[in-house]
Amino acid sequence: MADNQTELSPMQLAYRAIGLSLWRTRQRALGTNENAPECLFKLMDALAIADEKGSVCIQWEKTEAFLGGEEIQLLTEKRLLAQKPQSDRENIDEEIPFVLDIGKRVNRLYMQRHFEQERDVATKILAFTQQDSFSLATAATQTLKHLDTLRYNESSDDDPSRAEQQGAVAEALKKHFFIITGGPGTGKTTVVAKLLECLLAQDASLKVALAAPTGKATSRIMQSLMGSCQRFPTFFSRVLKRIQEETLPARTIHKWLLTRNVKGVMPSEKDPLDIDVMIVDEASMIDLRLAQRLLKVIDPKRTRLILLGDKFQLSAVGPGSVLADLTAEDGALANNMAELTISHRFTSDSNVGRLAQAIKSASSSFNGEDFINQFRKAEDGKDKVGIRLYRTGYVDPSLISWIRPHIKSYLQALDDYLRDLENLIVDENLLKKLWDEAERFRILAAQREGANGVKAINRLMESIVREHVGVEEGSLFYPGRLVIIRKNTPVLDVYNGDVGIVIPQADDPTRYDLYIGDRHKRIPVGLLPEHDTAFAMTIHQSQGSQFEHVAVLLPVADDNPLCCRELFYTGVTRAQKEAAVFGTFKSIEASVLHKTERASGLADRLLGL
Repeated sequence: MADNQTELSPMQLAYRAIGLSLWRTRQRALGTNENAPECLFKLMDALAIADEKGSVCIQWEKTEAFLGGEEIQLLTEKRLLAQKPQSDRENIDEEIPFVLDIGKRVNRLYMQRHFEQERDVATKILAFTQQDSFSLATAATQTLKHLDTLRYNESSDDDPSRAEQQGAVAEALKKHFFIITGGPGTGKTTVVAKLLECLLAQDASLKVALAAPTGKATSRIMQSLMGSCQRFPTFFSRVLKRIQEETLPARTIHKWLLTRNVKGVMPSEKDPLDIDVMIVDEASMIDLRLAQRLLKVIDPKRTRLILLGDKFQLSAVGPGSVLADLTAEDGALANNMAELTISHRFTSDSNVGRLAQAIKSASSSFNGEDFINQFRKAEDGKDKVGIRLYRTGYVDPSLISWIRPHIKSYLQALDDYLRDLENLIVDENLLKKLWDEAERFRILAAQREGANGVKAINRLMESIVREHVGVEEGSLFYPGRLVIIRKNTPVLDVYNGDVGIVIPQADDPTRYDLYIGDRHKRIPVGLLPEHDTAFAMTIHQSQGSQFEHVAVLLPVADDNPLCCRELFYTGVTRAQKEAAVFGTFKSIEASVLHKTERASGLADRLLGL
């Protein structure tokens, strides 16, 4: 629902202009010249607020009075509003911009494109769930039984996570559509490895695909899967063979959508992806539009679709909260989902784990002072956590102190690499060391602009690196600059979220390449699509990544909408060894207590409500 406010935001002003344009278009079509009604402006204001929140619709309780009967009738008569069709097969006149869904519990009003996207996603997922369950061949059953003997360590005979993971695999083997959700270290990748080993035991010719929303997340799932298989090669011999033979492709979702089949045809509903099993990681990052596009090119009668994700993480940048809706408590997909709850990473001696749990489970009785005191300097355990309150400056002095030892190690690795380039035979291990140092730490900020935001931090970091390598202030490309790609560019095989280091070309040190270490890929910097400096990145951009040391920068103002639980949790859980939190008392408190709520009808639509 729309919030009470006196001043219109820029978004509301833009939406009002759109509403007025729609009204005038309808007036010309009807041959009339009436003034736009106040209810239209009220509607556009509410849609603007919904858009800013990432909602796909306006939602209000049956007891609330948002649009009265006469207002609905007026907008309907002017062909600006249509009622939700009784049947999912019934189309809405494409010239009508808004759709009203009068439900049993709540009412929702959509822009038609969001309504169609939501309806398409629900219809396609239900098509998956309505398929007959798979019957397991003896080979798959025996493989699953063998995998139950896998032990992480000698004391894991009574490890309850093993039963949890085995149960998830057993259920997923039967389904055309399945969701595996859980926090960091709960074994989502291990479940995938077990699932694939069983499926390949049953049919070695299966066409399997891995996918994720960003390039970084795509690299991460392949690295994690390879790590699990190499750690236990006798248990995952079939999956390991696929990886070694490069017959287990991992691509971004966008790249899969552009991958032509053997006939040279792009994927479509008519020519779906030629895949038997698709596994999609970081599903919380998938917005409604991307979900619609992906589901449209998958055949539910042939392809198994497995989604992985942490339902407590941030929702996508775009509209919708697809994973949260699909995993709704008492939802339609309860039998197509397994939640992994036991973390091997965030064990009882993990301070990062305790901080993450405190954030996601905070109640109304939360005490900010106790929270800050508990985690101000928690270092007794396998990892450490610290909370520092902002003092002064556009970049806080305590943050600069945190950065100093990390950038020092990075610049030392950069010096070693640059000196080695003068030799006839270059030591590639030094490039790997440079990459490892770059990926060892990251500054994650809630906001892009303003004090302690991404741009302010990157300006500081760039000035430090430029001065160190001896280039002029303002130089765009120079050795050691860390870069993140912001635009999918299939022709160059680079994608949104790919991170790389600017390094000199071997045959001409005055020219530079971007080295994307995850994929050992080099690309001349002159060819780079839209990109940013990446010493600091937004918490949104960090999804799908892990770093040993993480600084989480919360907003300075506690009324900033980015002060929310999901953002805070996501930032903290990127840390493997250290999470250093920076904020004000009020912004930390707000970031724990404020839960993001996006209006959506997907969960109800799956239930047939």
